Amino acid sequence: AHMGPVYGTSLPYSHADEMIQVMKRQNIETIVCSTHAALFNPDDANDDIEQTMKCYKGQILGYFAFNPNYADMMLPVISRVLQVEGYIGFKFLPEYHRTSLNHQAYREVLSFANKHRLTVLIHTWGGSAYNAPLHVQKILEDFPGITVIMGHSAPGECDNAIRLARDYDQAYLDLCDIHRHSGIIERMVDGAGADKVLFGTDIPWYDPYYCLGSILFAHISEKDQYKIIRGNALRILKKHDV
Repeated sequence: AHMGPVYGTSLPYSHADEMIQVMKRQNIETIVCSTHAALFNPDDANDDIEQTMKCYKGQILGYFAFNPNYADMMLPVISRVLQVEGYIGFKFLPEYHRTSLNHQAYREVLSFANKHRLTVLIHTWGGSAYNAPLHVQKILEDFPGITVIMGHSAPGECDNAIRLARDYDQAYLDLCDIHRHSGIIERMVDGAGADKVLFGTDIPWYDPYYCLGSILFAHISEKDQYKIIRGNALRILKKHDV
């Protein structure tokens, strides 16, 4: 999930209290969130999510958003991911921040995450010079202690993302935005197994019912539906004691 407004875009239900009401209506127990400010403004992006996690303990968990363009500012405080209750790891946006996953600043954070066996959500895009499946594969090989969630599952190279989820125990596919692609649920389950697919909505960009429908109407078993909607996330969150 995301939180907060975006300049020039209409996003109903983008504030935490509004998102909580959507969650109540749709029987969503917990979301893992970062702020839209993390895309543009490193000064207060993580302060906002930390305050929100404190107000909505257990309902809103968070990623520490790391911007490598401000490494001097952010590297000294990455230990907050261990100190602030509710964090499960880091979020990287290499394409937005125009920095390859191979950049030294990212690798310093990944080394820290590997040591503490954290989760890292990485936005992935097919054909990207910054965060394509090829870049993710190197991360999986170099830092085997990290749980890697491939945000959006690399549209344009989704088959390569599926292959990574199949071949690496710690790699997961994410349904944010890509859930609208016809047949994508069956394709992921057939290629990587239902254990490697995570329910994701990109709320407030999409109504969670939209993604839920893509799973419930997919040609997969109810057991696999449960894994995608809830079971797989619980398995990851259990590692972080949240």
